[in-house]
Amino acid sequence: MNAKMIWIHVGLLALFATGVAVGVLYHHHVMHPQEGVQRHGGHPTDEHSQFVDQFRKRLDLTDEQTAKVRDILDGLHKEMMGLSKEFRDKFNTTRGRAWENIRAMLSEKQRLEFEKLVEELEKRSEHH
Repeated sequence: MNAKMIWIHVGLLALFATGVAVGVLYHHHVMHPQEGVQRHGGHPTDEHSQFVDQFRKRLDLTDEQTAKVRDILDGLHKEMMGLSKEFRDKFNTTRGRAWENIRAMLSEKQRLEFEKLVEELEKRSEHH
């Protein structure tokens, strides 16, 4: 295997590892930030009420301040979800470009195996 192929493999491995790391972080911090709290379908206010309660207690917030903190956290939640979607879209576009560049340099036989490999990677990432 020549040096160019080694670097291509290292690059693919790095890209895959980055995708896995981002997926794990997204899953842990966005999809399931705390045990026992279901994020899907819930209102963001319900999801971060523990933070609001902590702020209220530790900072001795008034009812008015508590309501403002809740509104700020609602806005933060919406903005973070938008950033998450934006990141996913950019990540998918970048990965797609990389896959196309790889496909372009492969023989037909290699392309068929590459498609199988990509499919396997996608299936694995769906389970994480």
